[in-house]
Amino acid sequence: MKSGTLLRASVVGAFALGAVYPMSVVAEECVNVVHYESSGEKGSMDPADLLSSDDSVHVYAVYNRLVDIDDSFQPVPELAKSWSVSEDGRTWTFELEQGVKFHDGSDFDSGDVVYSFRRLLDPEVGSGAAPILGFLKPEGIQAVDAHTVRFVTDDPIADMPTQLSLKFNLIVSEGAETADLKLNGMGTGPFMQEEFTPGGAVRVLRRNPNYWREGLPKAECLRVTVITEAVSQLAALKSGEADLLMSAAPEILSALRGDENVTLLETGAATSLTFSMQTDKEPFNDNRVREALKAIVDRQEIVDTALLGLGQPGNDNPVPPSWPAAYTAEIKGQDIERARALLAEAGHGDGLTVELYTSDALPGMKLAAQVFQQQAAAAGVTIDIVNSPVDSYWSEIWLNRPFFSSGWSQRAPAVGLSIAYAKGAEWNETNWHRDDFQALLDAASRELDAAKREDLYKQAQELLSMEGGVITPAFMHQVAAMRANCSGYKPHAQNVNLSFEELHCE
Repeated sequence: MKSGTLLRASVVGAFALGAVYPMSVVAEECVNVVHYESSGEKGSMDPADLLSSDDSVHVYAVYNRLVDIDDSFQPVPELAKSWSVSEDGRTWTFELEQGVKFHDGSDFDSGDVVYSFRRLLDPEVGSGAAPILGFLKPEGIQAVDAHTVRFVTDDPIADMPTQLSLKFNLIVSEGAETADLKLNGMGTGPFMQEEFTPGGAVRVLRRNPNYWREGLPKAECLRVTVITEAVSQLAALKSGEADLLMSAAPEILSALRGDENVTLLETGAATSLTFSMQTDKEPFNDNRVREALKAIVDRQEIVDTALLGLGQPGNDNPVPPSWPAAYTAEIKGQDIERARALLAEAGHGDGLTVELYTSDALPGMKLAAQVFQQQAAAAGVTIDIVNSPVDSYWSEIWLNRPFFSSGWSQRAPAVGLSIAYAKGAEWNETNWHRDDFQALLDAASRELDAAKREDLYKQAQELLSMEGGVITPAFMHQVAAMRANCSGYKPHAQNVNLSFEELHCE
């Protein structure tokens, strides 16, 4: 076990989410970062326990990943500076950076990597990473020497670095306990935890003076708050109380364009907007009902209305149709007559009424639900929208209702298809557990031929799209808004993949 004491988090007073916070002594020296959603009381400093992109703000500032991923969703080095694979695809060897230290001064080495990934597999930890890393066994994660780690698997793994680039792959210190990690983050990253409490209004992250990347980070500290209400976001940025809006609400962008004091930074297809039907609950246990609700959707209208054009239509799976890896580039069209016929076959010829839970937890989420509600009326479907508070949405509504709005950060197909749809996945929000779908994922992960592997993933996408419980009408384009006196921040299409190393304000 590593020696040293974990940095302790200071408890801060609670303020109402959605408010514009007054400047303080800390705020004057920090870059003021505003996020758009909250994990509420389930917020955590533990990389194994990332609930929403809100947790990623502080976790990615405090920790480093083993393998990063670029805007093309290709793996790139971070704490692993290089890697190689055996001819049979069963042994992957990763060479680690040297001279890296944790915030307590202890050295980073291969033992930390082995411990971190074995911990992600531990059922008692309950990480969402476990089903994605199902091809690994704890004994197959081995320290070769102080700066070399080997992953040995029973079957060939075609693209291990991409599989390991999942959002949980940040490295904790060997021996760190789960109870400590929830409140006390201690990594090798560019910032050190100064203030954090689950559900708290303010997080402060202080510059790591001994960071292993020379000259970084450029900011002295980050002060992180959450503002979910669009007008308050706008007021904070205009007044200078916010330096960076991680994702500006679509409805305020027209007021920001042309403002010489603001820079807008837009990604390609990023977070998906979804309506998730739990397939073991009535009426969604009948695929005819699921198909009907998918046929109701006018996807372009949701992009144009809910996202104000800042997005692209989806095809009911996590891979954007614009990607070469998509099973089809053709967008599903609205078909009200087919929807009516399917509902009649399913015994709902006189109409169907369902409750859809939603929230302002993501930009455009609630408005997308309202547009869907209007579209559904034409097919005789009444959607009763239940609006839920932002601060408790992910802890109380998500996964706990038969039909709810959701959203997923963009991922490479192998990871995106697994995290919420693999059989037995911790976050399988539609309760869709299909052996045939899982067989396709497993076969793809073992297939060394790139073209054959892509075809298997395309088959999995199509099966999910046709029979799964998820409606994915749109992928939003993330738009960050930054004060013109600030620089060094670039939003990633995978919105949980955050880097504040270069961010600073004059």
